[in-house]
Order: sequence, then C-alpha cells, then structure tokens
Amino acid sequence: MRRLILIFSAGCLALGWVSITTLSAEAETKGRSQGHGFISQGSAIDSDSPELAAVRADMAEEERLPDYSQVVDNDTAGRFSAPGWEKRADAPGATAGQVSYGGNYVSSVSGGEPARFQVTIPTSNDYTVYAWWPAFSSGNEAARFGIGTASGTQWTAVDQSQDGGIWIKLGTYAMTKGERLIQLSAGSAADAVAVVRGDVTMPPTGGEAMAASTGATTSSARRSGKKEDPNGRDVVRVAKRWMGTPYDWGTCTSSLMSCTCETKKTYRRFGHRLEMGERQQWKYDRSREVRRRKNLRLGDHLFFMEHGRGNGITHVAIYSGNGNVIHASSYYGKVVESKIRYIKGYAGAKRYRLR
Repeated sequence: MRRLILIFSAGCLALGWVSITTLSAEAETKGRSQGHGFISQGSAIDSDSPELAAVRADMAEEERLPDYSQVVDNDTAGRFSAPGWEKRADAPGATAGQVSYGGNYVSSVSGGEPARFQVTIPTSNDYTVYAWWPAFSSGNEAARFGIGTASGTQWTAVDQSQDGGIWIKLGTYAMTKGERLIQLSAGSAADAVAVVRGDVTMPPTGGEAMAASTGATTSSARRSGKKEDPNGRDVVRVAKRWMGTPYDWGTCTSSLMSCTCETKKTYRRFGHRLEMGERQQWKYDRSREVRRRKNLRLGDHLFFMEHGRGNGITHVAIYSGNGNVIHASSYYGKVVESKIRYIKGYAGAKRYRLR
C-alpha cells in the first residue's frame, strides 16, 4: 500500500511539474487566469491582488536585466534555411508598407519543408518574438510560426494577407539559453524574425528604416511628388513611440499618460482631435464603427467595458495586429503592447480616415 501511495504521489508531482512548465511557457499568461479572479490588463480592479503583485515583481526583475535583441532575416548568413523556397524581390511600385525587411523574402507552395530562423538566447528568460512579412492581399491567411520554447515548440497562426510591412508581435515565451529555432510553415512568406528580452518590450528599432532603404521602386504617387497617404501601419508606429511611458489616470503629458491620453496623442498626428474621456472618444463623429473583432485592421481604435456592458467604457487601445493592442495600462503601469484577450469587455472599435 505504501508503495502505491508513493507511486501515486510521485505521479502527481510529475504532473504538477509539467503543468507549471506549460503554464510558464508563454509569459503573458502568468498570473492571469481567465477564470475566477481574472484581472483585466486595461485597468487593474484589485490593486492589492497577489497576482498583480507577482506581475509587478516580474517586470521589475526584467527591467534590471540588460537589453537584448536579435534580428534574423532570410539573408542572414548561417541563420536561415528554407530548402525549396524561392527568393523574391519587392515588386516594382511597392509602397513603404508593402516592402520586405531587407529588400527580399522567400516563399513556397504548401506541403514542403518549413523555413527555419536560428536565434541565440543568451540567458534563460522570457522573450518576446516578432515577425515581419510584406503585406499581400493574397498572402497566406493561416501561416504558422513554431517557436522553440522551454517546454517545446509552440505554434501560433498569423494572417499574412494583412498586418504586414511592420513588426508584428507573435507572443512572449519562456526560452532557455542556447540556439533556438523559429519555424514558418510552407505556403507562406518568410522574411524576418526578432527576439527581444522581456515580456512587454518594444520591437527592434530601425525596422522601418531597413525596409525603406532597400531600393524598392516608389509608387507613381511618390514619383509625381505627391505625399503618400498615411495608413494603419503609420498609426501603430506612432503609438509604439509611447511604449514604456508610465501610466497615470487622467493625466496627459509626454512623461505620464492615461489610456485616453495615449490614443489622443496618437490620432492627433493624423488630423483627429479627441477628448480625454472614454465616452467622448467613442462618440467622436469623424469615425466609422467596427463591431466585429475579426474585421479589425492595424490602427483601429478599440474600446472596452471592463465592468460589464451597461457600466460604461473604461479603457481604450490601438490595434497593432495579430490580436495585440498598444495601450496605457494600469495593470502594467505603463504603455505596453499586449493581447486583446487579456482585457475584459471588448465593446467595439472605431476607424478613422487618416491625413
């Protein structure tokens, strides 16, 4: 009987260890259960929550670590392989939002070997993974990236028919020291990936400059001297400039800001003067409503009712692609990029004509 008890106990401990490893593999899920006690990442309802205290402790630890990032594109010698994939250059007339990272990319038909990016992880920590691909209306709507994490390869799907021409956040993962693979399923466009140490960190700087300097033929509008109209990618780039700015409710300065301040400052760059109140921003009439989440586009203005419908809008954010938003978060205490699914009460979105 004692032996059976010991075997049972050992089995429970093993299962527990597997569960802990699995739960910690994607850093953004730590302490953020969607069930009882779930704290919205927009406005932290229970500031004394032990879960929130743990998140703040993790962030403080990350901030003490030295910055680290690495970019690998399809031309990085010794770090990219894609047997059977075909190299393609940017199309003539490609606009700034359509060009690839470095002037070219590789693509393949479905059914072949995946493309492989090899990245170096200097220390065992949480790393945010980004990907870049050109924007194509005919891109693969179900491209799959496989990230080599501490608990094995984790796959995540992206829509390459949109959201391209900018760094797109795939997620944050626990990764162990050493050489790790990031794979991309066949039938997709493989261009560049980046790893950045930390949970809520910015993508590598200079990506847009790298894409813009590749020598792709400018559009007819640019050749004629006309200014190219801004788009959702431009909105996201402006919003990301505020990342890391400390959060303060009802405040709107360059060094402290609330969620409505971050959206107010961002959209003002594109000809829209929003009020500071969440409700006033929702009622702004120079906009078009987007109700369904599946129809969201880069740069859309998102609204949340974290205390339930009928209790008013409590949080706003800017859509940054692949289910992510940029927002001034009370939960994190600063402007971050995180997943929509960790903010309660999505209520809808607004889309603006940009100028």
